Amino acid sequence: MRQKAVTLIVRMWQGPDGTLKASVKPADGGETLHFPDLTTLLQYLEQAQEQFGEKPGESRGLR
Repeated sequence: MRQKAVTLIVRMWQGPDGTLKASVKPADGGETLHFPDLTTLLQYLEQAQEQFGEKPGESRGLR
């Protein structure tokens, strides 16, 4: 079974306090997640990568 690609829209900006902030939204729609710093964004992306890295059950193919 071929895995579907996931496209994310990542926006980054500098807040009034000088810290770099970010938001992530799936390109196909969905909830926008906001991150107060890049460390939190990195943790989210690593966690998402682990979920996609898990192999689904074996495909039985066509019969």
